[in-house]
Amino acid sequence: MGARRNDGHLVRPLMEPNTPLFLCPICRQPLPFRPPCPCGFVLRESEGILNLIADQDAEAMQPFLNAYEQVRTDEQWGDDDLDLPFHPRRHREVWAIRQRTFRKLETLFARSEKGFAADIGAGNCWLTRYLDAWGFDSIAVDANTSGRDGLGAGQKFINEGARFLRVRSTMERLPFVSGRITLLTTNAAFHYASDFRASLGEFKRVLTPGGRIAILDTPVYKSPADGERMMAERATNFRQRYGISEELARKSRYLTFDMISELAAQESLQLDVQPVWPGWRRQYDQIRGRLVGKRIAEFPVILLQKAIDG
Repeated sequence: MGARRNDGHLVRPLMEPNTPLFLCPICRQPLPFRPPCPCGFVLRESEGILNLIADQDAEAMQPFLNAYEQVRTDEQWGDDDLDLPFHPRRHREVWAIRQRTFRKLETLFARSEKGFAADIGAGNCWLTRYLDAWGFDSIAVDANTSGRDGLGAGQKFINEGARFLRVRSTMERLPFVSGRITLLTTNAAFHYASDFRASLGEFKRVLTPGGRIAILDTPVYKSPADGERMMAERATNFRQRYGISEELARKSRYLTFDMISELAAQESLQLDVQPVWPGWRRQYDQIRGRLVGKRIAEFPVILLQKAIDG
């Protein structure tokens, strides 16, 4: 990726002549070594964040981002609460689960083969900074650039010595050329994809042969009925508390175990679903839910691998 200064910015150009990394968001061709792109697109950086999202995609995302920030601010996510996942100031029960999924990820990849790692839906980049510490050339990708809870907040980790790029883009149209990413993580984010199969297809496209995808902290249910119940309850809550439409409230979805298997088969990806112990309190809630016929979500680590031959 090139030598870097202590602020995380690259010293050498981002796109070396013979090994392009990024795709143009307009024409979807590799960005040239010397800008602009033949289609007219110019790669721009603002406050350390590279803009690789088409204007129409950014406009389409904005209503959801406005609603997302409204809810996240009200629920006190982000801002000064960035020492994650081990020292959260708030939402400790949620982070207790994420600590265990993170530990599972760490055992799998901290000593694995290195290369480019893309953290999709990176939010404030707390996981991206660990990918960097494990030796990956790490890239945080998100459509949210907020300094409270989005890519802007990742500046804290860069100031502390972490080295990674921050790129504004969507998971449905990843800004990478094919076959460059060794590890792709999506932490508490895949359920925001507008089209699960299209997004997974994009993930596969950018992977190197044998590259892996790790989906963490996305809610998974045994039955679609339980997932639909959760979504209906959230839609009602968001409408009453925030005046958010049901359409926007349902932008955050869920997976089922059957759906995971079907998606993996459709994309010819090798699947390994690793359960993660939820903790005593949530395990109690799971047992109680089964007794009354209302199962709650599980949060396994979902691993998908691209075949060596492509």
